Amino acid sequence: MKKHSSAANFQSFSFSDAISSAIKQMGFKKPTDIQLKTIPAVLKGRDVLARADTGSGKTAAFALPILEKLSNQNINIHTQLDPCKRFKAGERVASNCVQVLVLVPTRELSIQVAEVFTQLAAGISPEIKCESVYGGVKINPQMKALRGGADILVTTPGRLLDLVDQNAIKFNQIKALVVDEVDRLMKGDFLEEIERIIKLLPNKRQNLMFTATFPESINKLVREVMNEPEIINMDEFVDELEIEQRAIIVNHHQKNDLLAHLLQENDWQQVLIFCSAKRTCDNLLIKLGKRNIEAAAMHSNLVQAKRNAALKAFKNGEIRILIATDVASRGIDIEQLACVINYDLPRSPNDYTHRIGRTGRAGEKGHAISLIAHHEYQHFSVIEKFNGINLDREEIEGFEVDEIAPALPRKSPKVKKPRLSKKQKLKKATREQSTSSEVDEQNISPKEEEKLGVNAHIWGTRT
Repeated sequence: MKKHSSAANFQSFSFSDAISSAIKQMGFKKPTDIQLKTIPAVLKGRDVLARADTGSGKTAAFALPILEKLSNQNINIHTQLDPCKRFKAGERVASNCVQVLVLVPTRELSIQVAEVFTQLAAGISPEIKCESVYGGVKINPQMKALRGGADILVTTPGRLLDLVDQNAIKFNQIKALVVDEVDRLMKGDFLEEIERIIKLLPNKRQNLMFTATFPESINKLVREVMNEPEIINMDEFVDELEIEQRAIIVNHHQKNDLLAHLLQENDWQQVLIFCSAKRTCDNLLIKLGKRNIEAAAMHSNLVQAKRNAALKAFKNGEIRILIATDVASRGIDIEQLACVINYDLPRSPNDYTHRIGRTGRAGEKGHAISLIAHHEYQHFSVIEKFNGINLDREEIEGFEVDEIAPALPRKSPKVKKPRLSKKQKLKKATREQSTSSEVDEQNISPKEEEKLGVNAHIWGTRT
């Protein structure tokens, strides 16, 4: 998405041989703008607050200088720093301790960032240990992996606090904190978790924060955590996004047909489709399947193994279409992702930025299409205003919108389940367990009783 500076090269950073070799092996040719601005500041020990779009190379922007500081192969860089800002890379971490803590909002992003660290650190000696921990999987293997400590820990906030509650992690050796996608982490349930984590960390550390937007919600964290940060806003260094954005209006009941039409008529090698709900993802998967359009779904209701498998198959090109909720908008990094389609609009204007940022990466041309029904017109206008865009409303032949909005389907009312105390839950579980091997005769319908036939007497006689 970001353009490279023609006069820049990685040699200007004087990286160690191991880091320079890893850069070549990963195919990095020239540093991106965010890397040019961020790497020198991190190497100097400065706190950094950077705004950069997804696909700008920001993961390498913090991973490269952190690994350089952890490496003891280029000690000249460290001697220029104050003692409190040196990583002292020659010292190994103690059991259950970490030196660098990286917080991310999703499991997929945790895996992705850890992979980048591991690949860039491949040639460093002694070995740099990087671990990725996240929820949705068993915690015991993660606790075991941390017993020997880790130089770098990439984690989601919830699972990190699970480890804290299990006394499986200590923070006394932390030298740096990285908060990636800080705009996402400073809202909702994440906010309370981040505030609790910050209180557990030592005061003397380097702080690096990266965000795609600058919402007011991050101001408090910046004031409380960062020490005279160097603020880098990449809006100042880029002319325009390499993404063609389109807004197509359609009747809500024709979205499926229009989507299938677009997928069949365009030669997109890979397409990422965003839905607002997990149920919508599953339903859309079935409906596309009936049209012989193969796809895979990824959302939080799926076990982590299935999510990983779907993402891996999509990255490897084994499947052309991935249908996902916003859980994927921050965890997919595919350089040549041709198109992103918003089947449903995102709830937040910020999420629109992250969604379309999955395409048009690494300077490639990208396409972002939003399918907009009558009831979404106003919401898309809010998204446009927030992101400073103004898109023409398109209509596709054969799918023209009605002047009067068709009635939306009625939603089934949600049945509110009564809240139970821990004591009540325990009693319920005990009661269900004690009766699991028995059949309640009051629950046998006449039809079921008839099916039982000659063996009906085994279940008791209905009065």
